[in-house]
Amino acid sequence: MRPALPLPPADEGTRVPGMLLIRTDHDDDAWRDVLHRMGELPGLVAPRPGGDPQVPVREEGTIPRRLVVVDDPAWRGATPEEVRDALRRDGTWVPDLVLMATERTAATPDLRPLRAFRRDDEQDDGGVYLFRITPLQAALTYLVLPRDLDITFDYFYDWSPIAPEWEPEEGEDLDDWESGLPDPVGSYLERLDPLPRYTPPVPALPLLTQDDVDLIVRTDFSDDAAWEALLDTVYRPGGGGPIDDFGDYIDVVDDRAFEGATPEQVMAVLREWGDVVLIADGDTMRDPGHRVLTVPLEHRIGCAFRLDPDQVGIMAVNLSIGNQDIEDYMDDETLKAIGHRTW
Repeated sequence: MRPALPLPPADEGTRVPGMLLIRTDHDDDAWRDVLHRMGELPGLVAPRPGGDPQVPVREEGTIPRRLVVVDDPAWRGATPEEVRDALRRDGTWVPDLVLMATERTAATPDLRPLRAFRRDDEQDDGGVYLFRITPLQAALTYLVLPRDLDITFDYFYDWSPIAPEWEPEEGEDLDDWESGLPDPVGSYLERLDPLPRYTPPVPALPLLTQDDVDLIVRTDFSDDAAWEALLDTVYRPGGGGPIDDFGDYIDVVDDRAFEGATPEQVMAVLREWGDVVLIADGDTMRDPGHRVLTVPLEHRIGCAFRLDPDQVGIMAVNLSIGNQDIEDYMDDETLKAIGHRTW
């Protein structure tokens, strides 16, 4: 019998979105590495083994979200089914996604894959629909959890499932089977240098609202002429007339509070959002073509790439009406790196 998970009580009113990260292996170094890769995420709750459930104090001006981290020896060796059953207690908070650090996490130091499942996903035989995800991908997904990510989670399962029809052969267990699976979701992110790791901004950034449009957020203020040239190309690609063709699809954030902000920090303060957030950083200003950093907010969450400014408005329109996917705008090098596949 496993003890009760140290979950906060159920929220009164609007439910706080979030994730549960639970350690089920015995490797201390691997566990510390997982936590480091996930970063100093807002809304972290780390109850002590046997301690009372904790509810993080929400700081004023922040978006509510919750990451409950369970490091309790009583949960070593736990199965996904045991975790799912423990989440069925009445009166406790319900995470959007469950992450499990397992023996495979410890055995794969380059990617540290986590097993993941949605709490309500259950197979006919009582098992759960598992997929594999890297700590970085989980962390970036956590930053945008206040939006509806059901379709994105379906995409994750399609990308790196642990097949529900798995049946062990003689002498084989789930870890043996998992070692032969495709790379986990987010493997591309774990190979980047530097890693796209969230750290808290100091001072805190103001919240942003996109109102179903995409934002261009300026984070470099070294060249006003470059900034104006970028906006002119975004709104009037091809040097057309003074018609603001894409004004209904793109808003601009020109606020020095965001100077030096990382893409992850910008993602964390988006209250509402479109399909991507666009970052005009130092590389954008120095680039003769002023290519803007494009950060997807669903499916390929956080897999940033550079986009010519004359394509920004066209991309915003086509993504908003579902006419194209984000991969249609990625360069060949990025598509190859992320292992893009068509379904």
